[in-house]
Amino acid sequence: MKLGVVILAAGAASRIGFAKMLLPYAGQTILGHIIQEIKALHPAKICLVAGKYADEIQKSLGSNSVDIIPFVNWQAGMAASIQFGMDYLMEKEPNLDTLLFVVSDQPFLERQLLFRMIDAFQQSGKGIVAAKYQEQFGTPVLFHSKYITQIKKLEGDRGAKKILEQHLDDLVLVDFPLGEFDIDTLEDYSQFQLLLKQENAH
Repeated sequence: MKLGVVILAAGAASRIGFAKMLLPYAGQTILGHIIQEIKALHPAKICLVAGKYADEIQKSLGSNSVDIIPFVNWQAGMAASIQFGMDYLMEKEPNLDTLLFVVSDQPFLERQLLFRMIDAFQQSGKGIVAAKYQEQFGTPVLFHSKYITQIKKLEGDRGAKKILEQHLDDLVLVDFPLGEFDIDTLEDYSQFQLLLKQENAH
């Protein structure tokens, strides 16, 4: 299994007004934590699609064995960012058979979840594995490379969810209860810190 990872970090974060993925977490940043967890999978290549905050992200990460690719057309929406990252991956590693898409504002993302997703992918024979939370599904999402053509046809801001909905028979879901929690406001970040304290108290 040859895995490529796209981290989506190109959004404007308009509700919070700054690079929310660079908020502090566990002695580093939320984005730094997410990259650390992804690296545990030893993928063939990791690329990070950066947009409005490309310069800040570059300064924060430095040389982190992640390819930071600024996307000048980031305002075109999630689908365009997904395609930009995927095209870069396939150019650098044309023999990838699996693609993992991760967003940069799910602070509770852990390597255990990612390993469970890979296990589900390998054992089920299905072509898509997605995280499940609150009776819905979403990121992270793992795709077999047979879906590349469909990913290239995505439009708008819904990301790859349309493909999941069209291929429920080829989809496996892995529970990620805290996956619904992302950071859009400072209140969200305060709530995140509170949840962390509760998790650590167990």
